[in-house]
Amino acid sequence: MARDRIIVAPWPILASFGGMSAGRTSPETPAPISARPQARRGTWLAIGAVVLFGYFAVVAIDLLQFHTSMELASRHLLVAASVLWLGALRRGEARPGGHLGSLVAMGACIAAMSMLFFVTLDRLGAGPTMTMQFVAVLVVMVWNRVVRLLPVPPVAWLAGLVTMLGISLVVEAWVWERVDPVGIISGVVSAIFLAGYFLLADHLGERLPTLTISAYTMGIAALMVLPLSGFGPMDLPASRWWSLIALGVVGTAVPVLMEVAAIRMAGPGPVGMIILTQPVVGGIVAWLLLGQSLNLVQILGIGISLAGVMLVRLKVTEGLG
Repeated sequence: MARDRIIVAPWPILASFGGMSAGRTSPETPAPISARPQARRGTWLAIGAVVLFGYFAVVAIDLLQFHTSMELASRHLLVAASVLWLGALRRGEARPGGHLGSLVAMGACIAAMSMLFFVTLDRLGAGPTMTMQFVAVLVVMVWNRVVRLLPVPPVAWLAGLVTMLGISLVVEAWVWERVDPVGIISGVVSAIFLAGYFLLADHLGERLPTLTISAYTMGIAALMVLPLSGFGPMDLPASRWWSLIALGVVGTAVPVLMEVAAIRMAGPGPVGMIILTQPVVGGIVAWLLLGQSLNLVQILGIGISLAGVMLVRLKVTEGLG
């Protein structure tokens, strides 16, 4: 598996765009998962998002022959942001509605998470980096229990443990290229910013349309990352430009919409667990399309991860959010 060439896409959707901004509950306090009538639909959207993220992360690997990782991250953010803003303007959903500060914070979380993720990837390698992202789910669950005073039942912790175990096996988390305190710190902080993104998406999902949240988040993140990454080469072959557009539109903009809608419907806890299984999808796609082999431990990890996702699906009405 090409674990040393992971494209960041944890952003981190379909169905009918017209129905995703409806049905908001009271803006006073986000509802617990048991009070979210569309929770199961939300988990399906999250599964769809992670499939798109994982598929395009593998398919677009050849773009890294022409870009640095940061150039590619910046470019597909710009493409995604452009598409989302066109959609928001067309639908009249481009107004922040008094929540510009939260939208900026959400975009900043994505930008900071992306850059710190690459620092961790460079210093620790792919396995530890991907596994450490699960800290985001733990932060969300602790936040819900301690700050929101929402019940987090034992099944939530069990689902998280099972999913994390499976991801760790798939990415071989024990293979550390080097133990580096800076890499460990950057990995943990990156995961905390990812948790902030999940929580802000849940907060804003009660107040703004999905398209508005996604457009502002991706636009702000793109503007923050661009000065630090550069725009990248302009002399790409035509086929690579099409791949870049596909990555930005179908591999980023569409799953980001699905992800934000899923968080509003099902809560940040269950959605976070599902979204972080992207390496599982990436491993399967790399095996099917690129002929890359999976060892028995990784195959076992895929099975365990899928069991964790199914546990989230089956118990999503019992308070994971």
